Amino acid sequence: MTVTGDRTDAELIHLRPPGELTAQREEWLVDGLTAALPALRMRELFALRRDMFRSAGLVTVAVDPTTGAAVGALASRTDRLPDGAELLHVTTQFVAEGLRHTAVLRSSWGAHFDALGRTAEDLPRLIALKTYNPVVLCGMRAFTRIPGTSLYPDCSGAPQDAARMARAESVAALLSPGHPFDPGTGVISGIGVPADLYPERPLCRDATVNAYFARAARPGDRVLCVFDAGSRAASLALLRAFHASAATARGAVR
Repeated sequence: MTVTGDRTDAELIHLRPPGELTAQREEWLVDGLTAALPALRMRELFALRRDMFRSAGLVTVAVDPTTGAAVGALASRTDRLPDGAELLHVTTQFVAEGLRHTAVLRSSWGAHFDALGRTAEDLPRLIALKTYNPVVLCGMRAFTRIPGTSLYPDCSGAPQDAARMARAESVAALLSPGHPFDPGTGVISGIGVPADLYPERPLCRDATVNAYFARAARPGDRVLCVFDAGSRAASLALLRAFHASAATARGAVR
């Protein structure tokens, strides 16, 4: 399947591991992302971590239509917590340095949601990922403007919500078994490899969030982020925010 993102003319293709993620396609993906993110130690990352693609249920790849190179990737799989709650686990998300602040990321998410075959009616209410980059948390936090949604962890300096901490412990145990987890900060210790993937600590535009990451996470740590849509209506609003056509599919609220 191929769709075209607005403003950037990047093509979006979907790969469903393991069958569609052949060895040749995996090398094409790795080579493209390594070239697209020269400031990060991507070659070292991919020498250690191919599971981010191989364990995914769906990989949406942004492709430069001129060169045919991969310039972005969004991968996820569906997991289930012990209490039965369904969770969309974002195993990785990359966008080329030159395509940040363009439509590629939003288009990738919209196409990804559509390719999952989910609507607001059956989209997992929980979306989780692990990151060392405060920009990622701020991006997720933007969607808490939707009424009824929430994001863990709270980086404002206020105490974490007890129920969200308990759920985060369950999520961390599922996604990163055996790794120490601090529910008070959201930090999973020592899970990021290589530890020096980021030559410098990344920064967002929110000084409070930057300070939180600097205080709580060391290189090699990752902050667990858990977005809770909370309701079907909020899931619909989320799909609409990403211009997903699934927002008007069966059962949509109008």
